[in-house]
Amino acid sequence: MRKRKKALPAIILTGLFFFCCLSGAAGASGASSADRRITVRTRVTKWGQLPYAFVVEGQSLPEGLTPGDFTLTGEAGSWGARDTHPFSCGIRQVSAEADGWRLEPEDFPEKYFYVRSLTLTCAAAPELGFTLEDVTAVETETADLFTLWESDNHMIKAQVYQPEQPDPLPVVVVFHGYGDTANLLTYRTAVDWAEPEHQQVRPCMVIAPVIEDTLYASDNARTKIYRQLMDWIDALIAEGRADPGRIYLMGNSFGGMASFEMAEQYPDRIAAVLALCPALGYSKTALASLPAIAGIPVLMAHAEHDETIPVSFSRQAAQLLEEAGGQVELIVFGDAEMEAAGASLGSENVYSFHHVELCLLENTDYADWLFARQRGGNTGD
Repeated sequence: MRKRKKALPAIILTGLFFFCCLSGAAGASGASSADRRITVRTRVTKWGQLPYAFVVEGQSLPEGLTPGDFTLTGEAGSWGARDTHPFSCGIRQVSAEADGWRLEPEDFPEKYFYVRSLTLTCAAAPELGFTLEDVTAVETETADLFTLWESDNHMIKAQVYQPEQPDPLPVVVVFHGYGDTANLLTYRTAVDWAEPEHQQVRPCMVIAPVIEDTLYASDNARTKIYRQLMDWIDALIAEGRADPGRIYLMGNSFGGMASFEMAEQYPDRIAAVLALCPALGYSKTALASLPAIAGIPVLMAHAEHDETIPVSFSRQAAQLLEEAGGQVELIVFGDAEMEAAGASLGSENVYSFHHVELCLLENTDYADWLFARQRGGNTGD
């Protein structure tokens, strides 16, 4: 097992190196700005990774400037798309700091890792302008606390959060959806567990596998991936860091299906499964093998009008588990609940009704349910 720390998420590094090779308006920053350092500070919200500040060091801010003197524009992509679209963003605040200045965007409209170009201009002080190529660092709250692990055969990577605790901790394995390999930045399902408010109440380790599309689509490869994950967990148990009775599986869409499959592969090891809109139709065996996990408590969440994965799959899974004597609960969110959480009906929308996590993560009931389960001591409430 190889472990390494990362200063920047891999997808951000790739984007920055790529855009450094592009020809562009290098004159925006000017020779006088050659020694400055620009850091983009981001956090992972329910809408994904969003920047909340651009911090410039090594350059002073002229007096009298206001947010209205600045213009922020760019181009961004989206999941599965090769083309880009333009965006613009207002400025909430600009302020001087001891060693430079700081600019805060207002309602940045794009997930930052999808940003392909970015230009800040200031007509009153052109030397303050910069582009994406000028950015020297990206910091992401909480996500930067994860360590990247890689299997020796390179089949799987994982973003891993390990708090310093003297006692063995529960392990939450969080599978991403198909194609969502920027799994710490796309949504909060993994990062949420590592936030201080969660860790203070329910400290745990988080393992968020990073699975390439070609492997994720292969039944045989997924079986090997689940074995590697369990090998990693067993190593943590042997080190006295992980609690063998509190191994939890969670995932959305394809990751919900993967949660069921790994539980079926290790039915005597898993304490509970939390499946969000599981894509059970993409597995040859996930539904048929559900009776094998009748002893594992399962909580599912699905939108009534999910445009990508019909809720009928979750209803069928719940019925099969109930018939097998399993402990299963299915939460179905209606249209009004999804819309109140920020989703819009239609698969073409960035946050369609397939994003049931928008509703589920509104409160910590799901977390309380999960952490109340333990091998040999599962509660049935």
